[in-house]
Amino acid sequence: MTLETIYYIGQTIAVVAILISLIAIWFQMKQTHHLARLESSRNMWIYVSERMTTLVDDSEKAEFFHHALYTKSDITDAQKTRFYLLMSSLLVMFENGYTMHQAGMMEDHFWPRMRQSLRDFIAPPRAQRWWEIARRRSFSESTAFVVEVDKVLSEINTDLKTQSG
Repeated sequence: MTLETIYYIGQTIAVVAILISLIAIWFQMKQTHHLARLESSRNMWIYVSERMTTLVDDSEKAEFFHHALYTKSDITDAQKTRFYLLMSSLLVMFENGYTMHQAGMMEDHFWPRMRQSLRDFIAPPRAQRWWEIARRRSFSESTAFVVEVDKVLSEINTDLKTQSG
């Protein structure tokens, strides 16, 4: 065996070792990305859970929320302001979740669960009237999210037509 052959064998082993190292680094990066997505999903879920709990953590809040969102009776101007701010904070939460999902920062199964909650909150008529104002006033810069909420509303209205007819 010549020195040149030994040199080529050494070079081949070095290349294989480098390739194995690069593959190991790639797997490690993939795992790190997955763990970061899980952590993001977990943090968002904790935030969503805490936010939802604050809506009904005492009887006054629960009654207001139910009355403002689900009944057709009139609410005072002060209650309208409170309702507007409450819905704004909820929709910003959903907007954050949607943005994280679009950016690949959350696990794929998480957004459909959030979307269903969005659907539950935006379905009542008063919430839909709120959205008509808020989509122009507060969410106009978030075009993709506005399209998503409008799609949810379209699905709701299609379901209502199907159920009634």
